Amino acid sequence: MIKITDIKEGARNKNRVNLYTEDGFLVAVYLDTALAYHIKIGTELSEEQLLELKSEDGDKYAAGVAMEFLSYKMRTEREIRNKLKAKEIEEDSIDRVIGQLAGYGYINDEEYAQMYAQELMQKYGQRVAVSKLMQKGIDRALAERAARESEAGDEVLDGYLERLRYKYREEEPNKAKQKIIRALMGKGFEYEDIKSALARTEE
Repeated sequence: MIKITDIKEGARNKNRVNLYTEDGFLVAVYLDTALAYHIKIGTELSEEQLLELKSEDGDKYAAGVAMEFLSYKMRTEREIRNKLKAKEIEEDSIDRVIGQLAGYGYINDEEYAQMYAQELMQKYGQRVAVSKLMQKGIDRALAERAARESEAGDEVLDGYLERLRYKYREEEPNKAKQKIIRALMGKGFEYEDIKSALARTEE
């Protein structure tokens, strides 16, 4: 049995308490978890009870961290996983909390991809938009579909083209054209689309 010899308020989170044994620090748990398990100085816990306590409190801690992280803006599953791992939360707790949050609709990578793709496609070509979605943890197939469905038409490409033409207006025409093509490809537009835009706007 493991005997609790001291209980101290958490230094950074007043809602958590640190439990100690005669060997030193044992574990930090939420105050309401400690109360639910009737933990006080002198309480004795079996190894099984301690594991159960850690598991329940780990889930509660993971959910609290995840919900705070989500309160600022929508996140992908991978972003939340990385955040929880950075807090050294057990993998089992992470899996359970991710599953709960997804079930409640707080995590939805498809919805995130659609929303972010609409924003990206106002600034970039499809290739860069897909790359940026994948950096957030969206799988390639979903990223490509979201970018394709959010295609902004010719307006974005034509807008960039007009500004680049003005920027390189003093350059020799062929040299200016090559610079424009490179700049647009850097924004993620496909070469064939750029050629079509050049021909269309020249007309």
